[in-house]
Amino acid sequence: MSAHRKLALYSDQDFPANEEMDARLLRLIGRPQPKIGYIPAAGDPERIYFRRKADYYAAIGANLLVYVDPSQDTSEAEWSTLLSCDAIHLSGGNTFSFLSWLQRRNVLPLLTRYVSEGGVLIGVSAGAILMTPSVNSALLCGDVRDEQSMDDVGLGLVDFHFWPHFMPESVTRDQSKLSSTIPNLYACRDGSGIIIDGNEIELFGQVHRYDSEAIRPTPL
Repeated sequence: MSAHRKLALYSDQDFPANEEMDARLLRLIGRPQPKIGYIPAAGDPERIYFRRKADYYAAIGANLLVYVDPSQDTSEAEWSTLLSCDAIHLSGGNTFSFLSWLQRRNVLPLLTRYVSEGGVLIGVSAGAILMTPSVNSALLCGDVRDEQSMDDVGLGLVDFHFWPHFMPESVTRDQSKLSSTIPNLYACRDGSGIIIDGNEIELFGQVHRYDSEAIRPTPL
């Protein structure tokens, strides 16, 4: 894995428990009032979710400024502006449809290069899953596969898989069975997350390596 990796994987951001991780994210970026670009999982023509996220980042001292829309063609100049940001935010949503549009627009190599050149990548839920070797863990969250998706291969920026919105008290037998087929799986409750700084992995909140045998699934 690249020694230049600077990644933030959130289960969800809208929790007070994320304050410590938010502070660590700002130190990871290392710039005052950093400029952040935004890539949504789906079109947001009214910019409802974009504005909410802009308010979130403003509250922690960052500026969400650049937006690309998957429902519209994005020019090379617009991509260049996005990739010049101090950090890029990958939103939540359906992981499979998110991956599908990134594949069709050939965005994955751009993001890989961005990280290799020192850019900070922030993923929330689906956006975090995209950073892993495979997006199969999205099935644990109930995401439905996209018929246009070319494959399930993620960015591969980390060597583990990610299960956001994890609630051990409500794991079903189907989830337990599926999770046993996904290697090196980290389960992450909302209000928790993982920071990657080079080769260092830092866990915030309730995150742990998932062991299906240690969790008693609820009946279907």
